[in-house]
Amino acid sequence: MKSKLSLALLEIILFISPIVASIIYWLEEPLDGSNIINNIIHRTGSILGIFAFIWMCFNILVSIRLKPIEKSLELEGLMGFHTQMPIAALIMMILHYPMIRLGRDYSSFEIITRSGTISFQIFAALMVIALIFMSNNALKYKIVKKLRYFASKKKFRYNFHKVLHNLMILGVITTYIHTQIAFTSQASLVMRIVYSFFALITTIGWIYHKLIRRFLLKSDPFIHRKASWDTFRLELEDGKDSEWVLSLIKHNPTLYPCIQCGECTKTCPVSKVTKGAYNPRRNVILALSGYKELLLEGDDLGIWGCTVCNTCDERCPQKIELTETFTFLKNQSVLLGKSSNYIYEQAKNIFENTKAIPSQPAIERRRNDLKLPEVSKPNLDEIQALLKNIGVEEKLGLSK
Repeated sequence: MKSKLSLALLEIILFISPIVASIIYWLEEPLDGSNIINNIIHRTGSILGIFAFIWMCFNILVSIRLKPIEKSLELEGLMGFHTQMPIAALIMMILHYPMIRLGRDYSSFEIITRSGTISFQIFAALMVIALIFMSNNALKYKIVKKLRYFASKKKFRYNFHKVLHNLMILGVITTYIHTQIAFTSQASLVMRIVYSFFALITTIGWIYHKLIRRFLLKSDPFIHRKASWDTFRLELEDGKDSEWVLSLIKHNPTLYPCIQCGECTKTCPVSKVTKGAYNPRRNVILALSGYKELLLEGDDLGIWGCTVCNTCDERCPQKIELTETFTFLKNQSVLLGKSSNYIYEQAKNIFENTKAIPSQPAIERRRNDLKLPEVSKPNLDEIQALLKNIGVEEKLGLSK
């Protein structure tokens, strides 16, 4: 109940703040009575600009993951907000430009239009970079896959994340300068204070995130939302295989925007039952860090705990194909002959009996007692022919 109230309060602030600022602007903007229609269009364009500016400020405050906001929105809401609000703000910026110029001569005030144009270009560039490197919605385009592979090869991955956050605050600062030299701000101290208020709290929040928060979270960036059993720490230095990471990204480029939020581990049923002995987040971090040997030669649960239930795929806020990655790791382990013995025993049972656990008299008796229908026997020849075609027989040493 408390979280719902916090979320409702946050949403009210989100929508009421630009409305209040817009009302102040409407009262403070000098009225041009010579052309009412043009004046209304101009004012509407300005209000769209106000909404865009304030929502970009809020987007930064959400992205820095302040504890009250993160608890109210939860991860899914936070990521949805962080994706949708910039798009809405960018559309408002596009509409703002032609509407604000209608019936006004800015030829003598080129700095006003130029500062606004620079702000828009920064946010547009930010959107393009985010689509390429932080969203899996654009992966249908080959150029996006190639750019991710190139970025991984050049080890830009973490730097792109920093560029995105730095571009956001740069765009807000540039927009703030644009608002301060606008005609309304020149004529109204109140509007200058309104714009300064939102720019100030955003800058303070950004500085807190960049300089202060990292000292408060000394070693564990997942402290606010990780599962209680997610105790994995990556403290290894040796054993990295960069070329293998590139092959992994090439095979599954959806891995690139992983933010290591821990949602996969938190919602994984196997991880819950084993209290973190099987940890999907651990596997992703080790894979992206290049610890091939550690992953493929690990304990029985290491990569083999995945039951392909697809829960992590459904809950991942970045829409990463995690199950595909874990299946790829299993296949790699088998190909290199590094998988656990029980995996070969299960494969052998399937080859010889069509089932990992062959039917036994005790099982049949229990089924009869429960009045369950008879289980039809799969076609052994068909299963064996299929497995022979993919080389399982030879891999298990059963070929004659």
